[in-house]
Amino acid sequence: MRAIIAGAAVCVVLLGGVRAASVYTERPDDPKAVYLTADRFAVKGNGVADDSAAVQAAIDKIQETTSEGILFIPQGRYRITRTIYVPPGVRLIGYGERRPVFVLPKSTPGFQSGIGCMFFFTGRTPGSALSAGHVYGVPEPPPGSVPPNKNVVDANSSTFYSAMSNIDFEIGDGNAGAVCIRFHVAQHGFLTHMDFEIGSGLAAVQDAGNEVEDVQFHSGRYGILTRGSSR
Repeated sequence: MRAIIAGAAVCVVLLGGVRAASVYTERPDDPKAVYLTADRFAVKGNGVADDSAAVQAAIDKIQETTSEGILFIPQGRYRITRTIYVPPGVRLIGYGERRPVFVLPKSTPGFQSGIGCMFFFTGRTPGSALSAGHVYGVPEPPPGSVPPNKNVVDANSSTFYSAMSNIDFEIGDGNAGAVCIRFHVAQHGFLTHMDFEIGSGLAAVQDAGNEVEDVQFHSGRYGILTRGSSR
């Protein structure tokens, strides 16, 4: 089924059937990219150890070095127990014979009620200069951070080039407020080649921005829960 959401630049392709195959089966060679591997970060990818800190550290490494760039994630099962923040211009891309999977364990604290986001695409930090004579300011952040974080800046009309591709998600039982991805981005952002096992969770994607293509939604209350993308 193909659907276009009026008033927002969002293209959604919903595919039925079994979980799709990995699109990027070989390890990409990019000297400027960051790779989520055990030789660089304290990551296990076995579905048992908590990899939240390692995934966030790898994303933060991009900000510290190139500001914007790609995090390549090898196949594995990455256990996530808190919100992971993805700043503007950062793209998470999975690779391997099978897609990597981000897993929210059963009854993870903070994901039972309201909205709790596994991944939260953010905007620029308060006070960042967009251009000469203009300073960026933001309203109160939306709910969704686990644990709560009043300092997070939501993705917005100036959030370009954010993306995630060839990565799957699984939400365990007992997480009624869980959302896989908050994606309130603007132009040149995309979510592609992804399967979402939402289970008893709330939704796969909240506030989808720009393009969502080649995805599958399984169970859950909603596939996409959105009011529209950023202006």
